Amino acid sequence: FLGIENYSTGGKGGRTDSLMVATFNPDLKTMKLVSIPRDTYVYIDKKGRKDKITHAYGVGGRDATIKAVETLLNIPIDYYVQVNFKGFKDIVDEIGGVKVNVPFDFYEYTDTHPRKTIYFKEGPASLNGEEALAYARMRKRDPLGDFGRNDRQKEIIKSIIDKVSTPSNILKIDKIAEQVGKNVTTNVTMSEPLYFFKKYHGFSSENIESLKINGEDTYIDNIYYFKPSEESLSEVQQQLQAHLEYQSNKENE
Repeated sequence: FLGIENYSTGGKGGRTDSLMVATFNPDLKTMKLVSIPRDTYVYIDKKGRKDKITHAYGVGGRDATIKAVETLLNIPIDYYVQVNFKGFKDIVDEIGGVKVNVPFDFYEYTDTHPRKTIYFKEGPASLNGEEALAYARMRKRDPLGDFGRNDRQKEIIKSIIDKVSTPSNILKIDKIAEQVGKNVTTNVTMSEPLYFFKKYHGFSSENIESLKINGEDTYIDNIYYFKPSEESLSEVQQQLQAHLEYQSNKENE
């Protein structure tokens, strides 16, 4: 899942403001979900060197980002969903909003011009598209920074899955896909989500396990990066590979 920030460039270029990977095991009927911090230090093939993973999109678009993710997690990426801010808001509005549990009081600015301020109060909340985007984007006022933001983004993805899996939304998945299609790029056909929710009836966020990549803050040439610890990254790689029943060619290298 690639969340693209391109409103400031008029829809051209942009960068990955959020990046998540989900694996699904049809036999276990479970999903694993991991967020990749935007400043993660990773090898980018198009650059021929390591850099922040968010910069992969700028030099090679979606394909360069997917390649960087495959390099980092050592798994193949079969499907992608690329969404810009407008598409994200449309999706949330079309399914009737999402429910979250706000961890603390904070505020965030909208992406619109002129910007306005949205205030969030600690506790359960129902959010529309504009509110959900602000909730997912805030990081400067989060004591955990990008990691707190990653947790909120995963929370929203889980809430979207729960909302889409309701009978009323399952019946209009094709309509949802058509309406948000101009702001969403994907290699998933419109019929596949409908097939998924019909076949795996009852699938919800309870079937999703969140994984976390731990690491340390580091500076290289006075530039901030997040450097994953080898132990944590290896553990996440192994969990995803086992969940996919995938054997990496790198195991014997």
